[in-house]
Amino acid sequence: MPISVEQYRAALRLIQASKNILITTHIRPDGDACGCVRAITDGLKAIGKQTQGLFLSPLASWYEGMFEHKIPVLGNDVKKEQLTEKLADIDLVVIVDTNSLVQLPGLEDWLKTARNNGGKILVMDHHITSDGLGDVELIDETAAATGEIVYDFFKAAGWTITPAVAEAIFIAISTDTGWFKYGNADSRIFHTAAELIEQGVRPNEIYRRMYQSFTPVRLKLMTRMLEHLELHETGRIATQYILRKDFDETGASGPDTENLIDECQRIQTVEVAALFVELADGRFRCSLRSKGKIDVRKIAQKFGGGGHTLASGVNLQGPLENAKTSILREIRLQF
Repeated sequence: MPISVEQYRAALRLIQASKNILITTHIRPDGDACGCVRAITDGLKAIGKQTQGLFLSPLASWYEGMFEHKIPVLGNDVKKEQLTEKLADIDLVVIVDTNSLVQLPGLEDWLKTARNNGGKILVMDHHITSDGLGDVELIDETAAATGEIVYDFFKAAGWTITPAVAEAIFIAISTDTGWFKYGNADSRIFHTAAELIEQGVRPNEIYRRMYQSFTPVRLKLMTRMLEHLELHETGRIATQYILRKDFDETGASGPDTENLIDECQRIQTVEVAALFVELADGRFRCSLRSKGKIDVRKIAQKFGGGGHTLASGVNLQGPLENAKTSILREIRLQF
């Protein structure tokens, strides 16, 4: 349901009462997550707050350019054991684009400790899956992207929407709607996009950076994925996979897999798609996409994952064939 004026005021009061604020988001940050982190960080700095960002996994190259300075990555730039020391002064954590602990690996213990020591948590999210992490939560499940919530918060708070903030929010809403082609691209999101364009955002430049910036290694990885394409149920289901050796042999990395699952949805008969990506620990990250008839969120939730009706994800135990069998079985149950 829509966020009330009082909820926006409660979030603003929480921010105003804080001095040192951490901004973070879910593992494998996408455009919505990155855009929200950039926008919120800029907004907080503009009102004089001390801010620190933290990502839980590396960014895709096309998102790195959104940030003037590199934001530390947990496990790479800062170890889990260093969090208590590095974040000792944090009195507020702003979590965007997730409200689920399973999406915040490595941060769970520190969050509990911070809260026990008087720290507060503000959540901005549009997903149905929720662990109720926030002292104040701005949740709107009808929003196409968390960027929509951030935009509304800026307006409610009376914060200045600079050109950089406008572009960050546009990236958030455009990427989470598949460049406005997914079913969540409603009139509300188009109104927001129009307002941002009126403020100087140039969609053609953003599109080029987001969707026409493949590196050669990413193209090679996509080729490997397509070689592993299998169709089931007379073409209604598509499965693909990427193994660790595919990363090693192409030189690609985890962020290079973003949105590759969309390629097989070009096939006319495909109603639902699953991409299995082998992780370093032997598990498989399964990304699920539906054209409408299948609720993939229900499938992901059954195995501990989550997301949206048309786009969800979950981590599964290997081997690959077992993971595929489990997902295919759940998809078929909805036919």
